[in-house]
Amino acid sequence: MQPIEIIVIIASVLIVSSVLASYIYKKIKKIPTGECANCYNKKKVNKMFNEIKKELDEERCHCGNC
Repeated sequence: MQPIEIIVIIASVLIVSSVLASYIYKKIKKIPTGECANCYNKKKVNKMFNEIKKELDEERCHCGNC
């Protein structure tokens, strides 16, 4: 095996193991995973509300007859 192949294998193993470790950590600490993880972080929730509010303001009729 060439050194580049060894480096690629080690890097891919490290990435996969870090993703698994993160998932296991969240399960042990009972931190939401998947779709529920978006609502767990208050900054992300506030950002989602601001985006929704902005979209609703853009959809509102600005003609003055409403």
